[in-house]
Amino acid sequence: MKFHYQELETQSVKGMRFYETPHKKYYPSITTVLGSTISEEKEKSLKSWQNSLGLSTAQQITKDAADRGTAVHLLIERYLKKEKLVRDSDSFKPEEINLFNALKLKLNKIDEVWGQEVPLYSDLLEIAGRCDCIGLYKGIPAIIDFKTSSRIKSNRDIEDYRLQLCAYSIMHNEMFDTNISQGIILMTSQTGFPQEFKVNLEDYAETLLTRIESFYEKLYSTI
Repeated sequence: MKFHYQELETQSVKGMRFYETPHKKYYPSITTVLGSTISEEKEKSLKSWQNSLGLSTAQQITKDAADRGTAVHLLIERYLKKEKLVRDSDSFKPEEINLFNALKLKLNKIDEVWGQEVPLYSDLLEIAGRCDCIGLYKGIPAIIDFKTSSRIKSNRDIEDYRLQLCAYSIMHNEMFDTNISQGIILMTSQTGFPQEFKVNLEDYAETLLTRIESFYEKLYSTI
């Protein structure tokens, strides 16, 4: 199945990412929305972690994790495109190669790739974002997300990941008249153990709407 995925321009405003739609509307990214509406419990836990390490150290750990994620995403993108994985100009670290290798058996379950790094938006929800992968996973249409982690995670750790995939499914279904209701999270951690989470995206629409409404309430209160 083929879709025409149109690139969208982005802008950063006070640390928040916004996408410009073809109709000149500006919508916040779903990651911005979710990051701005985390629970008080999670916010306190994050601050406690930062305080225990010191802000500078915590920021460096966060940056290192983001760099690992970027490297692994690039390797996955090349693998799914059947391109050469490592090129002369690359400088991948051994741990990044290991994180990617741990996911390969899971990646082989993607039967068909419709798009990677797909820009999406929804006029209904007034949000936008960029989805890692859309295609067939074990023969079923799915929104597929790739995550890296420092540890094995449980279902309770990935609530926002589910909401993120739910948002992508709504955007894609609205833009292309599809009916994607399955989400797949493929996670690789420094333990070397790959994880696969299957998500029924329709179960998270109500919670997603609540988070979006909360974001816009906060946004309008600062204008």
